Amino acid sequence: MAEIIPQIALDKVSYTYYEAEEDVDTRKGEMPVPKAVHYALEGVDLTIRQGEFVAIVGRNGSGKSTMARLMNALLLPTEGTVVVEGISTLDEEQIWEIRSRVGMVFQNPDNQIVGSSVEEDVAFGLENLGVPREEMLQRIDWATKTVGIHDRMQAEPHTLSGGQKQRVAIAGILAMKPNCIVLDEATAMLDPVGRREVMQVVRKLNRENGITIVHITHHMDEVSLCDRAILVDNGKMVADCTPRGLFMRPELVRQAGLETPPVTRLFEQLRLAGIDVPEDIITPEEAVPVLTALLQQSAAFCKLSAEEREAARRRKHGAYIYKEGPGSLEIQHLSYTYGVGTPFEKQAIEDVSVSVGDGEFLGIIGHTGCGKSTLVQHLNGLLQGDQGTVFLGGNSMEGARLKEMRRKVGLVFQYPEYQLFESTVAKDIAFGIRGEKLSEEETRKRVEEAAQIVGLSLDVLDNSIYDLSGGQKRRAAIAGVLVMKPGILVLDEPAAGLDPAGREDILRFCTKLQKEQGITVILVSHSMEDVARLCDRILVMHEGRSVMLGTPEEIFENEQYLTEIGLAVPQMTVLFHRLQEALPDRNISGKIYTVEDGVDEILALLGCGGGVA
Repeated sequence: MAEIIPQIALDKVSYTYYEAEEDVDTRKGEMPVPKAVHYALEGVDLTIRQGEFVAIVGRNGSGKSTMARLMNALLLPTEGTVVVEGISTLDEEQIWEIRSRVGMVFQNPDNQIVGSSVEEDVAFGLENLGVPREEMLQRIDWATKTVGIHDRMQAEPHTLSGGQKQRVAIAGILAMKPNCIVLDEATAMLDPVGRREVMQVVRKLNRENGITIVHITHHMDEVSLCDRAILVDNGKMVADCTPRGLFMRPELVRQAGLETPPVTRLFEQLRLAGIDVPEDIITPEEAVPVLTALLQQSAAFCKLSAEEREAARRRKHGAYIYKEGPGSLEIQHLSYTYGVGTPFEKQAIEDVSVSVGDGEFLGIIGHTGCGKSTLVQHLNGLLQGDQGTVFLGGNSMEGARLKEMRRKVGLVFQYPEYQLFESTVAKDIAFGIRGEKLSEEETRKRVEEAAQIVGLSLDVLDNSIYDLSGGQKRRAAIAGVLVMKPGILVLDEPAAGLDPAGREDILRFCTKLQKEQGITVILVSHSMEDVARLCDRILVMHEGRSVMLGTPEEIFENEQYLTEIGLAVPQMTVLFHRLQEALPDRNISGKIYTVEDGVDEILALLGCGGGVA
């Protein structure tokens, strides 16, 4: 039998990032000498075979993306070898052959799309390869049908949703008929429906077309769909197993800055409470029959009704009470249209009215393009509505007072590190208070206070912003907003692209600001789990309108409606809704949206007490 050649093989691969040596006087003819910065990868051995569906996971900076770029020769190893279908990436004459066999799809679809229509964009790579026109048309037709975007062939890419754009990017790679597709955080910027669309496409390509998929992600629910999981930490592979095998080692996963799926955490907590349940449950579909059997076998019944348990949980979390104050916002009948009078005219928000209480933590959710970002840009006057008014602390945000009022609302954009521009970290943080005529000592004190709030070490304040890691840059950018001491903090996807540990850090200090300093926090997010556990209330946007506003339990009990408008509910809510259907006589609550509440509910149903008994 002929030997099976691995599709991609990394043999003792290391990769080191370099920067130029400082203090070199080029005017005297001195040449910069590269100096090693750090190992991004160190001694990695990895073999991927044809037809595998492999997830690569790890914290930000662990080396995942470096590994992806080595797989199609965008980077070349500092040490060791990378071989693609028998061809070394060090063979310069074969670089384009390697890249035609291993296609890359990156995080932001907007950065990959170049055509003025879907058809033109999918054709771009084929034109560069010199594919004959008749064959090109056949490939475009096949690729767009395969990813489910064929009916939008003549659409302009800017009119598509995030998930549709990413499918266009995949179609462009697919048309070149690679044997392997590497997705580098390709779902990080998508809403729940967009993520689901992309994962359905790549699973189909893997299962039906035999294309090897390497999927780099922070979403643990996506890892559960793969055949194999590679865990990378500090440039080294620390695990290579099935997703189920990986999630059965929760401490290892947490040490690497990640987290197991909510259902897996639920079962872990139940075992710690003395309940005999399996270790290898990773999806709600697997959990339902196990918990159904457990509850059916139990002779004990909970003494409290579902309504009493729900009321106890509300008391535990603290009931939401709306209050007026300097940090309250009132949005009245707000509408805004982009590109008025041009071919690109589009109404972004229409007749939105909502009140935000002083000191409230409000979540805003909705599918990509529903108007969330447009809405929050009105909250500090970056945009002025065509109709309607925004009131801050009872005062209209317009006219001569606008500049003064704008300082009271701190707005943090999706990738705040892109806002950094000063020579040092301290100068960048201090930029917003330059006009306050503070002494140098007062300015430094404010900068240090803001840095400490976001968990940024004071040791880095005098460093160049380019010396910071990605997570540190994000903290510095947010500190630059907090230094102005706003009464309202608005965050538009502040944790996008961060690993679970980094995301938790960002959200933790937002919660601290709200709880300890009474700051009003408004969080735009695609993470249903995050808004469910953090927010007092949630505003749901759909097609430019406000369609729902309520507490997490009020919002997430509407699973069917949320799914219809392109959203999802937390994994715990899905699980308990299915348990309700499976055991209608056991009085199970469907108003569960966090792991902690799920543990309490199961323990109460088993007669074991718990936090609500």
